[in-house]
Amino acid sequence: MNSSAPHTIAGYPYLPQALQEAPKALDQAEHFHLLLKNGALHEVRGAVADRPELLAALLPIVGNPEAAMNVRLGASVIFEEHAGGPALRALLPRLGALAAHADPRVRADACFYLGLADDPAARDYLLPRLEDADAEVREIAADSLAALDAEG
Repeated sequence: MNSSAPHTIAGYPYLPQALQEAPKALDQAEHFHLLLKNGALHEVRGAVADRPELLAALLPIVGNPEAAMNVRLGASVIFEEHAGGPALRALLPRLGALAAHADPRVRADACFYLGLADDPAARDYLLPRLEDADAEVREIAADSLAALDAEG
């Protein structure tokens, strides 16, 4: 193998340029999932830093309770880097929908990201979670509401 050849995942190079022009065979979310799964967090971070609207491509990871822990953690790192930013605030309705997901892991993560949005509108999605059947979801919703109140 030529050591100067770019690394590939599923036959596609994982370089920022490749992320800008995602292969048609893979949508952006699948591409990000593969990158994170294979330890290329820096590539996804770079792509989302260059084009913050790509943060939305991480939502399928948030909504997938079967996603590997390293993939979920990688997505979390990127969401945290966009805390309070317009790209994260633009996702409030979609995160709000995930906060009502059937799986408590998804609800908990969505509540955490809603708190990071630093937008009072997130309260409408977080308040119902205070009565969630899952204790962790209730705790994260309460923490996120407290963070929003502290900022406001």
